[in-house]
Amino acid sequence: MARRPPLTAEEATELFSELDDSGVVDPLRARDAARRKEIRDKVRREGGAEAVNKLEADHRSRRRASQAKVDPLSADDPSGSKAGEAISRMAVLCIVGVLVLVVGMQVAYGVSRRLNTANLSERTTVETVTHAMESGVEWGNGFTQFPSEFTVNEADERTGVVEVSVVDTTSKNELELLSNSQIAASALSTNALLNDKINRVEYNVYVRVDDEGNFVHDSFFGFVKGQGALRAMLTFIWTKDVSETSSTIDWQLRIVGMDDETAEKIQEQVNSVSSLAESSEVTQDDIDDMEAEQRLEQQLNGPEVFLGKE
Repeated sequence: MARRPPLTAEEATELFSELDDSGVVDPLRARDAARRKEIRDKVRREGGAEAVNKLEADHRSRRRASQAKVDPLSADDPSGSKAGEAISRMAVLCIVGVLVLVVGMQVAYGVSRRLNTANLSERTTVETVTHAMESGVEWGNGFTQFPSEFTVNEADERTGVVEVSVVDTTSKNELELLSNSQIAASALSTNALLNDKINRVEYNVYVRVDDEGNFVHDSFFGFVKGQGALRAMLTFIWTKDVSETSSTIDWQLRIVGMDDETAEKIQEQVNSVSSLAESSEVTQDDIDDMEAEQRLEQQLNGPEVFLGKE
């Protein structure tokens, strides 16, 4: 295999002139190689090798002056860029932006919720009660919302009666239905009975059940409505009685409409929940029962059983 002749000094200079200071081929310099060769030949003809060397020196100095300095041995930034600092700065800005957005949304939601909260103590009509059922009402330090499916049967300050009906689609059983509905009924009734012209609030609760009587719930975050027959479960009746002889105001709650089957299921569910919370500690009642059992054993078998005698 024939060997290629070694590169001349001029060819070596031209070859390495296509590299930048970091040792990478510069496409722009490689593209202009033919033009540089013509300029070099012209300078050589006019001034010789010394003029060519001067031309190359001037070219290198101009190139270094126009380019940013790169230190390949630098531990901080060997490429001459500040990519790490830019990425860190952008990450911090993104985190701060997300925190500001979240806090801003929470504040805006809280302000909007309080601005939209209905106040039935000032005015109680079908429109205001509907608004209260849609937007919710303040209850203690919290906020109570109502089922999305509801009907305002009556809301009139002349008769002093407010009646609404709701369809509960979130409660899993009768006990949870009683608890959730009582909280919602108390929040709505308290808000309405603070109105001097309202003295009675009825809160009717319905559920959807299947053929076996089990509760039917909505799915896919409430977008798919449960299919089932409506069944009346409970009615919470709040009344207000203003005494004519004193300054006292009596509030009363009655829960009606609960049949024997529903009451039995609630009792079973309460007992099952209570059994999970039973304590393993010995109480005074346990000691009294044990002593009574021992006295009964003594009467039946004699004291020798407990004294170790035969």
